[in-house]
Amino acid sequence: MFPNMRGASAPRLLLLLLTPLLLCATDPREADKDTSAIVQASYIYNIAKLVEWKDPALKSGNFKIGVIGNTNLYQELIKKYATKSIGKQPIEVLKLPRSADVETCHILFIGQADLNLMPALYKHLKGRSTLLITEYQGALEDGSTVNFVRVANTLKYEISLVNAGHHKLEVGTTLVNLAHHVAK
Repeated sequence: MFPNMRGASAPRLLLLLLTPLLLCATDPREADKDTSAIVQASYIYNIAKLVEWKDPALKSGNFKIGVIGNTNLYQELIKKYATKSIGKQPIEVLKLPRSADVETCHILFIGQADLNLMPALYKHLKGRSTLLITEYQGALEDGSTVNFVRVANTLKYEISLVNAGHHKLEVGTTLVNLAHHVAK
């Protein structure tokens, strides 16, 4: 037994032994194994190619994809898509703070872990040309444009054409046809 551990309870000892394992769980290499992040990143890139932003201010400069939370998705977007472009605009992937006061982005992803930010984000983004992507039940009714859903253990997306219109976004026919659900 360790000299300073006399009288230490079993839970404390267990916690001490498990701490290195818990710290390893946040290893950036875990992103390689996060299939949801890989599929979501692919969807986001392909969605970006199939949407037109009507706001003239967003037709030049970098094409900004913002991510709140979801470090694995952010890392996957950086790894596979940060060197690509949408049209003539190079992609810039931004890891944004957990705040409703976000900078202007073409696409903003907010994960399910940050649901508490949603009411303020919807208010902040109202009328802006930002394609909001979420991943929770009922998101389209709340104002999201694209929402990731699980159907028979497969990640798919649903889309709201009304919400796209509110954000001055024109959604391509291919994107609509491939959606699991379309809210009109």
